[in-house]
Parts: sequence; C-alpha cells; structure tokens
Amino acid sequence: MKTTSPKLLLIISAQLFACAPILEGSNILFYHGIATSSHRTAIWPLASKLADMGHNLTYIFPVIKKIGSHPQIEEIIPSKLVPLLAEYVSDFDINIRINNKTSEWTMSVFSRALEFCEAFYDSPEIQEWLHRPDLHYDLVFIDASLGDCGYGLVHKFKAKHILFYSSVLPYMFDAFGVVPETSSIPEFYFHKKPSDMSFLNRVVTTLSPFIFRYNVIEFGKTLHKVLLKKMNLTELPTLMEFQRNTSLVFLNHHFIEEYPISLPPMFISYSGLWCHKEMTVNPLPEKFENFIRDSEGFVYVSFGTAVVASGMPESLRAKFFKAFEAFPDIKFLWRWTGSIPENTPSNVMLYPWFPQKDVLAHPKIKGFITQAGRPSIQEALCRGVKMISIPIMADQNYNADRLEYIGASINLNIDIITETNLRSAIDEVLHNPKFTDKLRELSEMYKDRSVDPLENAVYWTNYVLKYDTSLLKPLGMTQTWYERRLLDVYGFLLLVSLLLVVLLTFLAVLVYRCTLRIVFQPKIKLE
Repeated sequence: MKTTSPKLLLIISAQLFACAPILEGSNILFYHGIATSSHRTAIWPLASKLADMGHNLTYIFPVIKKIGSHPQIEEIIPSKLVPLLAEYVSDFDINIRINNKTSEWTMSVFSRALEFCEAFYDSPEIQEWLHRPDLHYDLVFIDASLGDCGYGLVHKFKAKHILFYSSVLPYMFDAFGVVPETSSIPEFYFHKKPSDMSFLNRVVTTLSPFIFRYNVIEFGKTLHKVLLKKMNLTELPTLMEFQRNTSLVFLNHHFIEEYPISLPPMFISYSGLWCHKEMTVNPLPEKFENFIRDSEGFVYVSFGTAVVASGMPESLRAKFFKAFEAFPDIKFLWRWTGSIPENTPSNVMLYPWFPQKDVLAHPKIKGFITQAGRPSIQEALCRGVKMISIPIMADQNYNADRLEYIGASINLNIDIITETNLRSAIDEVLHNPKFTDKLRELSEMYKDRSVDPLENAVYWTNYVLKYDTSLLKPLGMTQTWYERRLLDVYGFLLLVSLLLVVLLTFLAVLVYRCTLRIVFQPKIKLE
C-alpha cells in the first residue's frame, strides 16, 4: 500500500488554503436595473454555476418574464419597477422602430433611468430586503446598461463590484481609460460598416463617445442626488469614483460577433457562457415536433423576448405571411404573443414561447429570422444556423451590420421590407451552399476557445474575491480625455511647428531683405 508523500500533502494543503474563500462561499449579488430577459439569459449561467459552487447568491431582476431558476439563488423582483420597465423596453412596441422613432426612444433613457431608480428603491420587496439584519455582500455584479443605480448598493455593502455590459457601448471607453478606435470601427448607433468609414463618418464616430460620455456624466450628477435621498445618505462617491473602483468589466463580446477591438486586461469576455462541448440538447415538445415532422425543414422566427411582434401593422404582417406561403414545404415557427390572426398560413405556427436553444439545435432547422440581439446571434453561431437579421432597437443594428460584414447574415430593414426581398432572403438561406459552409466555419471558430467561457468567468469572479485588481487597470483611467488622446501633445507639437514656420519665414524675409540691400546698394565712388 502506497503512502502519500509529505510533499504531495503540502501541495494539496496549499491549494486548499488558496481556495479557502471560495470553499467557504461568498455573498454575491446580481443587480439588473434597465434590462430585458436577454440580459439575464447571457449572464445567468455564471450565476447558476457560482451557486453550484457554494456561493450565496441574490439575484435582482425587474422583469416577470424571467429565464432560468436555481434552488440556491434568492430572487427579488422590485414590483414598482416592473410595470415601468415593461412599458419602456421589456414589452417594446415594434411600431417605435417602424415609425423611425428609435433615436428619441434611445435618448429618453437618461430621464427614464432616474424614474426607474426611484421605483427600484421604493419597491416594498427592496425595502424589506435592505432592512434585513446583518445583510452583507462581498461582491456586486451590476448590469451596466445604465445600471448606475446599483452603485448605491455597492456603497451600502462596502463591496467590490464587477460591471457586465450586454455589448460594447460608446460611453464605456472613457470610463475605463480606453481610447476608442474610431478611425476604423463604426459608431454604435449610426448603422455603418467599416467600408462606410469616410472622413465625415470618422468625424461622427470620433465625436459620438464624447456626446454619450457627457450625457452619462450629467445623468450621474442627478442620479447622485436620487441615491442620497432614497438611501438616506449624507455623502456618496461620485459616478466617476465608482467607475474607477470597478474591479473588472465583463463584456458580452467575441471577435466574430463584435469588431476586433483592443481592450486592457480588466475586460473579460463572457460571450456564449452556455456554449461548450458538453452542452445537452432536449427534444422539442411533441406539439412542435409534430408540426415540422413531414416538412423538408423549418425556419425559426423570433424578434426576442422584449419585442411584441403582434403589434406590427396588418400590412407588414401580410408581407411576412405571403413570403412564408411561397415555401409550402418549409415550416415556420414564429414566437408570437397576442391573438392569432385568422389568415395565418398553414405552414406557420404562432406560439408565445419556444425553447430557443433546442430549436436552433434541431437537425431540421434551415434558418433563423432574428432581431440580432446578442444572446440570439450567439445561440445561432454556436449551432451554425444561417440568419436573416431584422434589427429593431438598441445594439441590434450594430450586431446585424457586423454579421452581414462577415457573411453570417442577410440584413433587412423592417421600415422598408417587402414580400419580395424577404422571400429572396429566405431562398438564399435555404439554397445557397456557400452560406451554409460559411456558418459552419464561423460556428467552429466561435466554439474554439482556449478556455471554456463559463470556467473563465468563474475564475475571474473568484479572482476578484481573493485579490485586488488595480494592476489590471489601464493607467489612462487617471488621465483626462484629452491626455488619453494625446491632444495636448499634438497641440504642443502643432504650436512648435507653427512657431518654427513663423521663425523660418521671418529669417527668410530677413535674408531676402539683406540680399536686396547688398545687391542694389548704390556704389560709393572713391575720390
């Protein structure tokens, strides 16, 4: 019988000691302020995994239409925030996009966010929770889509915090000392591709982060007053101080779905947390399976959990139905909430919910008509499903443009969509083998990771619990916006260059005048 060597025991003991904070279980809070179910879908695997590891988790999510649950996770729904958020985004009116009013909707978020924050702290569920004795958290995850209201919780618990972004947002860069690559990467909200980056577009792309950053800072000043009032505080760090104290930034991006950008080591990707080699596929419910059984295949249609597709005008719905009827051997599964129209084609099933991951993994799937939200395109990339993107709001135009740029999607504009171009796009998805090969290649690239994304996110979460992360942060966080962009240096060099030009011009004029005097000076006759 072999005995364990003292050296091996020492190694095991050291490892157990190093993991002691993890084994004991830390108190972790996930906070969503302004969110849709897709925000939860993307980060939920991490929360679930941390709970499995023995951490004590509380999850605050202001949407009734939640996705996923865990017996060891306490969930809190702020009741006063739910209806406000539903009216604004979680039950999004598709006609806002159809009528080209998304810009006004986007800019209204700053004023609405203050209203949302007040409703959050006024919710009785939140008040009961905050007044529990000995309430303590070691780490707070904040959904950073204008979720700055969560900084009040960070301050109350004196906890470390991690921000998680659902996508790359234009006001994100300067907050963490990063200079955006505006010369080559299109602006987030302006519906452009790299091939469109003319001089004027680069001017717009360069100015855009300043505009959004200014709005965020001004929003932070007003929010500061709201937090002081709602939490009965006399002092509170500023928004910029909270941002500088961020431990890590988790970013829902991958170089396939996102333009390749340079980011410092404090940025951690959490794209596709559920997409790994051991992922399981569940059979579809019998109702869905029976519907597609005798078909040549099916196309899945979903505009996401937030968009109410049934609110579209009847004329627009007719264009979709007529395009679908042109493919009688193909079935269409359409996620649809609301009443079922009487003229629904026989090859179309309208249903309020489908198990999307399992639908996209089905062997008979031919394509996916999507709004191009991040979780949806990640699920399609993971399964290699060809996409037709019809963006509606938020980051979806940006995502769709990126996918089309790399050949992963055909983009259509819902403002001007016709039966003809929709039918043409479906035909391309069904019958173009190059499209199929491209998605297969991109899917393999998306899944080929040096580290499993979920394990990587868990690792960095535990890293924050154990260590200070200041060495991971860019030094530019302490600089001004013009210092980060070297505008003071360029200004100095320009000034020196101008002074040199002036000096050389002055010297040239002086030499010229002296030369004229010498050449044309009257000769003095010697007597």
